Amino acid sequence: MNEGRCIKCGSCMQACPVLNDPRGSDFPGPRTVGIDAPRFSERLSMGKVSFKCTMCHACEWACPSSITITRSMIRLRGEMVTSMPSLPGHQRMRENIRRMGRTVDNDFRSWKENGEKALYFPGCIGLGKLPDMVSSVSRLLDSLGIAHDISSQVKCCGSPLLKIGADQEAEGLRQSNMKVFSRYDRIITSCPGCTYQLREVYGIKAEHLVEILPEGRFSSAVEGRWALQVPCHLKRGVSPWTADDMMSVLERAGVDLVRLPEEDRCCGGGGGMLSGFPDTSDSIAVSKADVYRKADVRGVITACPFCCLNLRKAGSNVLDISEAIIANR
Repeated sequence: MNEGRCIKCGSCMQACPVLNDPRGSDFPGPRTVGIDAPRFSERLSMGKVSFKCTMCHACEWACPSSITITRSMIRLRGEMVTSMPSLPGHQRMRENIRRMGRTVDNDFRSWKENGEKALYFPGCIGLGKLPDMVSSVSRLLDSLGIAHDISSQVKCCGSPLLKIGADQEAEGLRQSNMKVFSRYDRIITSCPGCTYQLREVYGIKAEHLVEILPEGRFSSAVEGRWALQVPCHLKRGVSPWTADDMMSVLERAGVDLVRLPEEDRCCGGGGGMLSGFPDTSDSIAVSKADVYRKADVRGVITACPFCCLNLRKAGSNVLDISEAIIANR
């Protein structure tokens, strides 16, 4: 890794959404956890609070030395997971995956298993918490002429496990999923975290929905003035141009869109934060919801199941981008 390039400027600390939240004041910060701690033998004694990070990559973007802070923190978590008990929420997530292959319970029944060339991979939160989003994406793909399966045989991508240090369990999921993925020529996702995981860990050229939307023509399905919530792992993981792609697609469809300076600030839902530290996750989401409330918009449009879930809990009216547009045939 490249932690030795740190110049102690503090940019990563200033960019951290957890440190800038009142409930995150006990988090040691990205420099301590991702740069200093990995170089010392005492690193494994940092405790559970070192897991208090959303893995939003904001620290890396702020770093003038281009240190891969997030990867360093994930590596440290992999070492720490065997030396301390899991947080209750993280343990529950691991047990869910062992029991049913996904992080959350779901009663999803709208599987499409017709042997198509493309696979739509909604992710655990989509299947378990946001079935309406899964349906809207599937309809949109149909309207775009993309015949696709939604496979009941696919399990969690493993990204949540890697974020909490459960490397071996994540590898087991990868091996299982690869057998299913090998049947398809194309994989389309809704969750940016899944997209990033499939690309970086699986070596699959997965496409997030936002990346294929510029190919189509759409009309607005919403009225009033709306704001964007740009997902962390979409902009800082999948592609830095996705925010502009989202804006372009929505504006061409006729959505009245306002851009806010903090549209790409973390909602608090990623990195195991939602399950591990729900109070801090909620606090970050409430701060974001307050920004949108003050902007006097009718709601928020995003492209991430975690953003949808967490901001809705905080009181925002949130739509996935697939729910805000209609494809013109």
